[in-house]
Amino acid sequence: MSAQQHMSGRHILLALSAVLVWALNFLVIRIGLDDLPPLFFAALRFTVTAFPAVFIVGRQGMPWRLILGAGTCIGVGYFSLLFVGMKLGMPPGFAALVSQGQVVFTVLFSATLLRETPSPWQSAGIGIALCGLALAGFERMGALNPAGLVLVVMAALFWGLGNVVIKRLGRGLTVDGFRLVLWMSLVPPLPNFLLSAWLEEGQWAHLAALSGSGFFALAYTAFASTLFGWGAWAWLLRRYSAPQVAPFSLLVPVVALAMSVAWMGEEFSPLLAVASALLLGGVGVTVCEPWLARIRPALTGPVAVWRR
Repeated sequence: MSAQQHMSGRHILLALSAVLVWALNFLVIRIGLDDLPPLFFAALRFTVTAFPAVFIVGRQGMPWRLILGAGTCIGVGYFSLLFVGMKLGMPPGFAALVSQGQVVFTVLFSATLLRETPSPWQSAGIGIALCGLALAGFERMGALNPAGLVLVVMAALFWGLGNVVIKRLGRGLTVDGFRLVLWMSLVPPLPNFLLSAWLEEGQWAHLAALSGSGFFALAYTAFASTLFGWGAWAWLLRRYSAPQVAPFSLLVPVVALAMSVAWMGEEFSPLLAVASALLLGGVGVTVCEPWLARIRPALTGPVAVWRR
């Protein structure tokens, strides 16, 4: 489809539905962590996602190196660290906000590993977002377990690395994002079960005593967040250009933070509001760089004429 095609009202609604599902996912993870150890929860989530779906949705020639790379970075690195960080006290809304640092890490890893030099707009966005991230960390440091914050920042780093790995290993291939998410779900269960056996206790007793809310959390993260959320997102990215779709993801931490403040009593101070604006603003500049690059000549042209 042409990058110039306008998104229809139904498709905007689909994008907003994915945003809502993903935002609620952070609160649901917090609920699930009350019943299950974090690494064990992450392993179960991907096990439920992968089976039996991989027997229904074929791989269609997708290389194993791509599946293993994406599954290791995002499935093991991002989600495991996110779950453990939230178990250590990172509030859902704040975790969603810090996770958006993945956009910054994606640009940095692209410059390092793919030799893709950031544009001036992207460099400015990175700087703004890092200032917001530092301010948010400073504002919450006294009220949070520092280890939880560090782990969620590291989770965002692995997400960014995963994006670059997917781009590097997927070069020259037509990759179905939904199919990739489904098949990469085969990777995290084994390492997460092994890590859980090493670092956690009472996993199977917790599973046997799983409450209704814990069962809902497991089902929601596996089906609603992964299958519907990523499925809808991948479909939209195939139909429209990335700059049209990607900015919708900026709404995820905003909605998650609002939900967490309203339903879970998460604290939201004026300083955190400023930090959130800086982080999301920086991410927005980075994501919307293609639009800004097209707008710049229209803005600078009249000025150049006037100066003559």
